[in-house]
Amino acid sequence: MFKKGYAAQGQNLLSKKDLKGLKGQLCELFPGLDEKTVDGLLPEGQAKVSKLDNRCLLYSNGDGPPLFFDAEGRGELYPTLHTLWLHPHAMSELTIHPPVSKFVLNGADLMLPGVLVPANGVSGFGTVTKGQPRCIKIDGNPYPIAVGKMIVNQTQMEKLKGKGMEVLHVYRDLLWAQCGKAVPNAGFSEKEDEVTPCDDRSWTPGAAAAPAAPAESSGGEAPAAEAAPAAAAAAAEPSPAAGGGGGKAAADWTQDDLLDFTFLQAFRLTLTDEKALPIEASELYEKHMKPARPEGTTIDVKKSSHKQIGKFLNAMRKAKAIDVVEKKGVISVSKVDRGNKVFKQLEEKFAADMAAASSAAASSPAAADSAAAGLPPPTVTAMWKPSHYLEPMWKAMGKSKSDLYTWDQAKAILVAFIEKEGLGKGDSGPVKTNDELLNALFKSAGGQKKDQTWPEEVDFEELENKLEDRMQQHTTIDVAGIGPTTRKGGPVSIFVTLSRKGAHNVTRIANLEAYGLDPEAMGDELKKKLNCTVHLEDMPGKNVKEKLLQLQGHVDQELARYLETRYGITKKFLEVK
Repeated sequence: MFKKGYAAQGQNLLSKKDLKGLKGQLCELFPGLDEKTVDGLLPEGQAKVSKLDNRCLLYSNGDGPPLFFDAEGRGELYPTLHTLWLHPHAMSELTIHPPVSKFVLNGADLMLPGVLVPANGVSGFGTVTKGQPRCIKIDGNPYPIAVGKMIVNQTQMEKLKGKGMEVLHVYRDLLWAQCGKAVPNAGFSEKEDEVTPCDDRSWTPGAAAAPAAPAESSGGEAPAAEAAPAAAAAAAEPSPAAGGGGGKAAADWTQDDLLDFTFLQAFRLTLTDEKALPIEASELYEKHMKPARPEGTTIDVKKSSHKQIGKFLNAMRKAKAIDVVEKKGVISVSKVDRGNKVFKQLEEKFAADMAAASSAAASSPAAADSAAAGLPPPTVTAMWKPSHYLEPMWKAMGKSKSDLYTWDQAKAILVAFIEKEGLGKGDSGPVKTNDELLNALFKSAGGQKKDQTWPEEVDFEELENKLEDRMQQHTTIDVAGIGPTTRKGGPVSIFVTLSRKGAHNVTRIANLEAYGLDPEAMGDELKKKLNCTVHLEDMPGKNVKEKLLQLQGHVDQELARYLETRYGITKKFLEVK
């Protein structure tokens, strides 16, 4: 939509109320952007909105480049490529073959045959819904090349046919030019008409464009063989969510030793980028130090000589290893000096353990696979229930509209009806219509518009879309040892929220019933296993029977290990926020 010229009709500062609503919507739409990141992108008193003559709204920090845009001025928000290059994992993505990028750059919408299927199959796309915002990346380059919205749902996505995404903003369009005509790495400038693989991730705003040089491997391999997929590169990076990443601890380690080791690992593995600073003490401790603890150990700052994480960080400040700032009683690390003698001393002290940690991290995927070999992961199946419009057709074919059907079964009933009525040949080509078919798929209850006409012949693909509109989706999730559980609607993840309640950290878990899990029974088991208090709450809303399980402390890592070991529910079925 930014291929044609546009002009700004006005620009205003966002009020506190509007900015708060905007930030809340962004955090909800893009889980990869936390509140702290959004606050940094759109600070209070500086966030502006510009209204364009094409009805689009642009949101920016002062007079800086646009960071987000509302395509139609109706609350459909998308990040600009400038924002995505700063935060490449802010939104869900689709990966395409590099040669396909030339069509996207020329303004074409994304066709599904050009999309790369993840290693774990179509389920690797995650939940797909119409209107869902996603970005496009090419295989072997970490930076997105376009932003758009899905125009297919989960079932249509799995077919990998036809048009799948409407592209709204693309590299080299006018919005990209307004953002400064940045080039994030050499893959964007190596060829004039397409984006090529390049694993350089060092782009920063204002940096010079990467030189356009062909990618060559020192061993003389072809560039296509050298370029690793972005997903593989990301998997190789340390992640704060990968608990137990510190190897095995020595038997004589104290809590002070554990604090020193996890502090070193946090700044060596997960906080390597200075952009991550400043970081609050509680976030450093919970999200970076705790996950780096040695396997089989428990870290508790209250049992150390420091008693509080703030006092431990102040000790590091006095040793000039870090700088801290305190605002309204909240301590944050603002700067780190990795060349300080404290880091060198800790590296010497834990040299063997750091090597063991690296070895454990390298072998962890295989270990996870073998551990989960006994319990298969849950199988998720989309099921469909006919609406009352389809009842005559279903009865004619000897089927009940009260039953659930897979999509292939529902489609087979439609094909059989068409052949029985002599309207067409199977599931391809044009199909003639009759009153029964029109009543089932086209006409709606109530009065019809004056002079309205109905098609006499349609393509089968259109009939498929109409059939889907007249059916209600259900989802069956089969968990090992529990059996299948069927619920209305699309597939959902087990939603885990880390937050504070009063002076305590808490972990809230929702959607357990969708996987056949009893929150009360699971709470009793985790209470003993994790030695924490447990509380059950009713989910919000009327006539809602589901429960929300609340555990004391931030125990998302322990919960993930428990679910995988006990039920085979892996991390891909969890959504942690």
